[in-house]
Order: sequence, then C-alpha cells, then structure tokens
Amino acid sequence: MNRFLVTLASAFVAAGAHAGRLDQQLVGKWLSQCKAASGKYVRIASEFNDAGEYRARSRFYLDPQCTDAMNMDMVSTGRYRLGEPLALDDGRAAREIDIDVVEMRSGQMQLPGAGRQIHQIIAIIDGRLVFGDAPGVQAVTGGERPRKLNLQFYSHKQ
Repeated sequence: MNRFLVTLASAFVAAGAHAGRLDQQLVGKWLSQCKAASGKYVRIASEFNDAGEYRARSRFYLDPQCTDAMNMDMVSTGRYRLGEPLALDDGRAAREIDIDVVEMRSGQMQLPGAGRQIHQIIAIIDGRLVFGDAPGVQAVTGGERPRKLNLQFYSHKQ
C-alpha cells in the first residue's frame, strides 16, 4: 500500500512539474505531421497565445507528403483553458485542456462547430505537442475527456 501511495504521489508531482512547464511551452506556433483524413491528407497549423486564445488552420492536400494543396482550408478560432494535471493509465503525465470554439469556417462559409466546447488532454513530449486519443469529436464535445495520448499524431513548434 505504501509503495502504491509513493508511486501515485510521484506521478502527481511529475504531472504538476510538467503542467507548470506546459503553460510556457504551449505558447507559440505549431505545425502537425501530414495525416490521412477522409480520403485526402491534412496538416494543421495551430497557434496558442498567453492570453488563452488559439487559432488552428487545417489545410487539405492531395498527396501523403502534403505538398499538393487543395483549395480547401478550415479555420477554427477561440479560447483555451489549461486545467488540472493528470497521471494517465500508462504512467505518462498530461494536462486537461478545454477549448471553446468561437468560429469555424472554410473560406467565407461558416461551418458547424462554433459554440462547442471540447474537453481534451494535452502534453508536450520530446518537443512534440500531443493531444488525447479521442474516439471522435462527439465524445470530446459531449464531455468525455480522453484517458490516453495519441502519440501517433503530433505537432512540432515552428
């Protein structure tokens, strides 16, 4: 029992230390890997500022190297709040993040999604920005916060 409590306390101390660094590390511009999405490919450029605002632009491509851009972007803007540190089931540290989507558009067209709140988790591991592995947007907008990180899809700071 004592070994369990020591392990648990160590995980929360590590998560708390990571959480403090995350505040400063998150601020800036990030660019994701190229990822297959709906028969095409997508790369996400995101920016977080220290006033709690974010902007994300998803640009779609025809090729898996994300060099042949389509004439299609989605832009999302809003606010984010970092919450409590978490010790995940696999022993990794993450932090809660809530995202309030204020605007979602493609060109001049407004898209569904404005007004939604996304409940996610976030971590920066070896310079990679990683979000939670969510089963779908309906889960995270419905209040289900992921319990593991999606280590297969990440962004690098620009």
